[in-house]
Amino acid sequence: MSSVNWARFGLLAALWGCSFAFIKVSLDAFEPLQLAFGRLLVGALVVSAILAVTKGAFPGRAVWGHIVVASVFGNVVPFTLFAVGEQHTTASVAGVVQGATPLVTLGLAALAIRAEKPTARKVTGLVIGFVGLIVVVGPWRTHGLGSIGGQLACVGAAVSYAVSFVYLRRFVAPHKIPALAVTAAQLTSAMVITGLITTFTIGWDLPGELTAGPLLSLLVLGGASTGIAFVLMNRLIADAGPTTASGVNYLVPVFSVIVGASVLGESVTWNVPVGGAVVITALALAEGRLPLPSRRTTATAPSAAATTPPAGGDRTQQTVPQEAC
Repeated sequence: MSSVNWARFGLLAALWGCSFAFIKVSLDAFEPLQLAFGRLLVGALVVSAILAVTKGAFPGRAVWGHIVVASVFGNVVPFTLFAVGEQHTTASVAGVVQGATPLVTLGLAALAIRAEKPTARKVTGLVIGFVGLIVVVGPWRTHGLGSIGGQLACVGAAVSYAVSFVYLRRFVAPHKIPALAVTAAQLTSAMVITGLITTFTIGWDLPGELTAGPLLSLLVLGGASTGIAFVLMNRLIADAGPTTASGVNYLVPVFSVIVGASVLGESVTWNVPVGGAVVITALALAEGRLPLPSRRTTATAPSAAATTPPAGGDRTQQTVPQEAC
């Protein structure tokens, strides 16, 4: 990648990694559903404005049904679950659990998309990644990282993201709609749905005082980590390709742990960075960024046919997350 794209890559990882700290601060004034609606409102306005400036257009009516489904699993459910989870666990844990989303996506894609057949590389990565996720959650711990329920809510959010990515790839991607248009439509749809759910369930009375901290966190979360971040991702996809762009998921947990510890003063025990490193390694292995150990069956050098990977290798050209945090 060019130096400019490397800068976009790092900024995107930082925006998504910092989002968990913004969620934590925003919860001082907002309920989880209210927070989800607020970030969706700001994010949808930002992306829709960029779409208008670039003279783009929303997708046609034929795909809106699929976009609505994707918005439920890709925005409404995970945005709410991450907010619920962070009421009972740390931003660091939420960020590391988010790093497992591509692994779950690989598994679901293998089941739902005929072209995504399981390979030894993918299966090995999924198994190792699952072990890493268990280490992150640390079910043997009872203090310091919040409740198991809060951590499981974050796991549920990651799974919901994965369902959305696979759904988008199977039912929306074949229509060849520009990613920016899909993102604007998805955020708008999710905003409307979340607003209706909030209105008819918990209402709009805030549980805490609306001070500068929670309000600014919400605005940055919606405008930067939900809106601008997707513009950066779209540009990376265009310039470097989806596989390279998806590597940003490797750095998101790193930023979430650093910000959680340095800004929020969260306790970070050994299992969070260790488990996160295992998850990242497993993802790199499953996507073909790390080699599998070769097994020599004879003392002679293997034939060219045996050493030449099949076309496309084992790399998964997975749909890049529209909402990664």
